[in-house]
Amino acid sequence: MSPRLKVIKAAPFEAPTGTKAERTRNALLAAAENLFAEQGYAAVKLEDVADKLGLTRAALFYYFRDKQSLYDAMLADAFGPLAKRLEEVLAAEGKSITKRIELAAGAWVDSLVARPTLARLILRIVADGLHTEHGVFADDDRLAMKFLALFQEGRKSGEFKPLHDNPFHVASAVLGTSVFYVAALAALVPHARFEPLDPEQVAAHKREVLFEARRLLGITRKTKRS
Repeated sequence: MSPRLKVIKAAPFEAPTGTKAERTRNALLAAAENLFAEQGYAAVKLEDVADKLGLTRAALFYYFRDKQSLYDAMLADAFGPLAKRLEEVLAAEGKSITKRIELAAGAWVDSLVARPTLARLILRIVADGLHTEHGVFADDDRLAMKFLALFQEGRKSGEFKPLHDNPFHVASAVLGTSVFYVAALAALVPHARFEPLDPEQVAAHKREVLFEARRLLGITRKTKRS
């Protein structure tokens, strides 16, 4: 990874305030998300991000002290809503454990389809061998522990009988399949014959993901609660 850059102050730049500053920061995060997803961490320069908004490199330092802080903020902004959604469905009251896991799988697919840069960012992180401070989720351990606790509770109660003791076989089938489907499949098949993000194809993919999740969970009976 590139070394941290020193903060540079530029006198000609007058820092915006209030909502204008927020809009500029959000626009920088959006530009960074697209660039990092397309090129990876090492290839993107701060000038590239600033140029997208017509800013100077020095002006960008008002918002982010260096490329690493921009990258970390971009990951939090990109994956934060997905993490929040997953936590909500995994903790949903009145839902069976099986249903909560199914809802989480559906939310994962829907989020990647709605924001394909998420899938491309994951592949870039893996390909570049980057090790972010917290992974793509700021609280990835907490999210993983919630899933683990649900998995163990469902197995103990007999709600399902998983094919593997390790719950991350189920997670891999959902997470990895959908990342590949959204980010890579289009490069391997003729566009004229198959469009992965077509709504009908997405619906079919979601059904396949849920079917595989249920298979790995070893669901043998219907749950009493929805």
